[in-house]
Amino acid sequence: MGLFSAPSPGTSFGIQAPIIQINQYPLWGEYVALALYFTEIAGMLMAIIGLMEVTDKYGSFTRRASVVTFIAAILALGFFDMDLGRPSAAIASPIEAFANLGHSWMARGIVFVGGLLLFSFLYMVVTLANMKSRLIRGIIAVIGVFAGIFSTTYSGFELAATTGVPFWNNGGIPALYLADGIFAATGLAYLIALVGKSEDMIRARVTLTKLLMFSSVAELATWFLFMASVNFIYVFDQVAYNYLVSQASFYADMALTALTLVISGIGYLSISGLPIMGMKAQAPSKAVGQMPVMDVPTAVKYLVVVAAIFALVAGYLTRADILFAGQYAYQLAPMTPFQIVTNQPVPIGSFGWRG
Repeated sequence: MGLFSAPSPGTSFGIQAPIIQINQYPLWGEYVALALYFTEIAGMLMAIIGLMEVTDKYGSFTRRASVVTFIAAILALGFFDMDLGRPSAAIASPIEAFANLGHSWMARGIVFVGGLLLFSFLYMVVTLANMKSRLIRGIIAVIGVFAGIFSTTYSGFELAATTGVPFWNNGGIPALYLADGIFAATGLAYLIALVGKSEDMIRARVTLTKLLMFSSVAELATWFLFMASVNFIYVFDQVAYNYLVSQASFYADMALTALTLVISGIGYLSISGLPIMGMKAQAPSKAVGQMPVMDVPTAVKYLVVVAAIFALVAGYLTRADILFAGQYAYQLAPMTPFQIVTNQPVPIGSFGWRG
């Protein structure tokens, strides 16, 4: 949120000039928070299924997940367009973004998310059509992986490049947003893989249970990296930091992430063959010849569903908390007539073109 200060209209500029607040509106609100959230969901889900496609061991899962990825990408662009609030700007923004690519992270983000939408659509088509060409499927999947990673991390670089808001101007944000994207997308991917008895689906559940545990560790570690990198020399950093740690959503985020780590850790140990509370993965009774893939124990499988839901909720809270904490501090930054504009928190200038 942004608040500038300026002399009241009709008064002289001077030390006694009365000050009023103008520009009292949130720069970015819930629409952008949701857009960033669905961007990370679509981006990292595309990255996950793209890498699975290369291994050629998760066909049933990737086919199902490709549809969800495309829907999430549509939702991401939809919320970005709703934030712009101008249909004409939303329609023209992908074209105009290329003209502003060199100086605007906002433009780069539209290009990345547009590329994600395109390649998630192409991948969905080739998987649903059961295209046999491994080369074509592999090329689309690999490009989709890069589009997904860039789409997930660009908003972190966008905020980190915002010199006008010191709380956002933090090199830990891109790492946190990448870890958060993997974390939330893995939770959704596990829910997608929950139903199914084929080896592809079993293998997906096992892999995603492990990934959920490792991504929750990465989520907590990058949160600590970000918090430790806050520079308290800037008063706005301290204001934003104090605001962040005073919010119930921040503690809910930490608690849900920690619970996800514990639950997915139990799942990981059960998959590894260690009996947990009497539960151990069992090979299917029809196994003949080559050892089949062992599924997650039934009780653990449904317990991890809770962790997956926790990951989805925590994923949104991470993006929203950082977004709103930075804007809260910016809102409290008055600018008197004698202050230099370039030294004040003016995030739109840092973002560049905005559509």
